[in-house]
Amino acid sequence: MALTLGRGLYDALRLPKHGITVMAELDHYTDKTKVYRYVDQDGGLHFYRESTGGQQLELSYDPRNPGRASARQALYGQVMMALMALMAVVGLGMACGGLGFTGFQIFLALRG
Repeated sequence: MALTLGRGLYDALRLPKHGITVMAELDHYTDKTKVYRYVDQDGGLHFYRESTGGQQLELSYDPRNPGRASARQALYGQVMMALMALMAVVGLGMACGGLGFTGFQIFLALRG
């Protein structure tokens, strides 16, 4: 979860500055998301899934990897994504610490 959120946050911050920004058109709907299509600078067709948006969506994509794209996000969305990633990392640290402490206690109990 932390890696997914971290990568999404990284893309949301990096791609608008260093990528290519295009307007993606709504292509079709799936069960829970909208699927947008966009064309890269070499004419390749790519798709991007997003649950929000209208008929068009502003996307920024990586020119070296055009399939990697990010929709423009408000500052609030970026802050919330960063907080969720931080909470996931803290939770992972607490879980690892708890498992390590439990293992240590078992070791001490078996040692006598």
